This record gives sequence, C-alpha cells and structure tokens, in this order.
Amino acid sequence: MKRKLSPWCKDVKKKLIDLDMSVTELAEETGISRPYTSGVVNGRIIAPELAVRIGKAIGVPYTENVI
Repeated sequence: MKRKLSPWCKDVKKKLIDLDMSVTELAEETGISRPYTSGVVNGRIIAPELAVRIGKAIGVPYTENVI
C-alpha cells in the first residue's frame, strides 16, 4: 500500500519546486544529511526537531502533529 504524505510534507515539496531547490540543496542549507532530509520530507522519518529546521529554512512552518 502506498504511503500518504502529510500536508506538511506536501507543502515542503511544493515550496522546493517554487524555490527551484533540490533536496540536496535543502540538506546543505540545513546541515542535515541528504538521505535524512529526504526521509523527513517524504514522511519516512519522523523527526520533529529536524522538520522545524527544514521548515525555517524554506518558510514552511512546522507544528506538532503535522507529519
């Protein structure tokens, strides 16, 4: 069964497209490894503290229980 993305994950993906930014660039910006960044953005890894850093870097606020 296919995993359903949370609204926050979808917003982050849309924002990356709007900014013409790759996950690799986002990882460099936040100081988080590329595989870990990808996991958080795609909802495979639940890491609220990293989601906050990612959200601040691209302007997509993270609040508890949105992943």
